[in-house]
Amino acid sequence: MSKETMKLALEALEGLSFFERNHSNGTPIKAWTLAAYHHPNSITWRWAIWYSARKSGRTGLYFMRVHRGCGFNFHAGINLPLLGSVSMQTQPHMWRKQAAHGITGEPL
Repeated sequence: MSKETMKLALEALEGLSFFERNHSNGTPIKAWTLAAYHHPNSITWRWAIWYSARKSGRTGLYFMRVHRGCGFNFHAGINLPLLGSVSMQTQPHMWRKQAAHGITGEPL
């Protein structure tokens, strides 16, 4: 494996995070990020899986498309009585270079 390939692989792993407490305006809430990926050169996370002890909405599975026009992005999950809610959401990267110029969406 070349040094450049190793550097890219380590940079990609650097963006992974596991089991972090969620906050709302700086106050911890009863929700956790189970896993997420945030590329170091992006100002947005790419995907995240959350758990909340509270059930949000109706019981059962749900799926919806989000950020249309920027690839296949979605928000999906399951709400279970007494167990809470688990959900996964994806969103496109917003690269730092694009953000500086007011451009959003996929990398150029």
